[in-house]
Amino acid sequence: MPLKAEWLRVSAAGDLSLWAYGVLVALVLAALHLGAPLALAVCTLSFWHYALYWLAYRYRAVPLRIFRRDAVVMKSVSLLALGAVYFVTPLDLWSLTTVGAGFLLNIAAARALGPDRTYYGYELARLPRRRITAFPYSHFAHPMLAGNVVAFGGTLLNAGFRADWWPLACAHIALNAGLMVMETNPLQRRRSAAGSGPLAGGALVISGAGLGAATAYPGEVAAIIAAAAIGGCCCAYAWVLARCYAAPTPALDAGQNMQTEGSS
Repeated sequence: MPLKAEWLRVSAAGDLSLWAYGVLVALVLAALHLGAPLALAVCTLSFWHYALYWLAYRYRAVPLRIFRRDAVVMKSVSLLALGAVYFVTPLDLWSLTTVGAGFLLNIAAARALGPDRTYYGYELARLPRRRITAFPYSHFAHPMLAGNVVAFGGTLLNAGFRADWWPLACAHIALNAGLMVMETNPLQRRRSAAGSGPLAGGALVISGAGLGAATAYPGEVAAIIAAAAIGGCCCAYAWVLARCYAAPTPALDAGQNMQTEGSS
């Protein structure tokens, strides 16, 4: 294959996860406008970066630049979704202070690590081994994830937010704790999976559409259809993401091992 054609193929494969995510976000917003449940839309946009971390950590088959780009975009959308429901409730000073402190701890830890090591860069990009001793690593391990737990826990101090959205905050806390456990107990790297074919992907989309419709039933027909669209798109993107991160093209299978926050 000519070099230019090969570069275009690899570039398209590397960008697929991001383009597909953009389509998912657009469709979720459109479905929300048509009457899909707000909780379904918020949850659909809130947790993809956790799956991304697990796939990258487990299969280690995606270049650092792609993983870092996808993680930043997905986490940004997740925080926007959280802010959209947190800041419409009456603000609570203690809650807001705790949230801010948690995210400041996260930012301080990311600055200490640097952008590459923050996103599993030690083994993925073959960076030289280095023990990080700057604050906040000089005081305790996993300050990035601990900061996230503090921040999401801080949202629960707001009584108005807690009444309606406590499952969202608790899910974030549990998933950050899960990442901490994952990084503390390294998994053996798995070879890239072959991945499921289009038939299995189609069955997954149909199942997701059914589950999405169930969240809006009983309700108006437009709301049920919109919720079904969110469910189907969510499962379709899960299939695409798994194909991109667990079964990439050979030219993209450049990762060897994965940096963890705990190994810095």
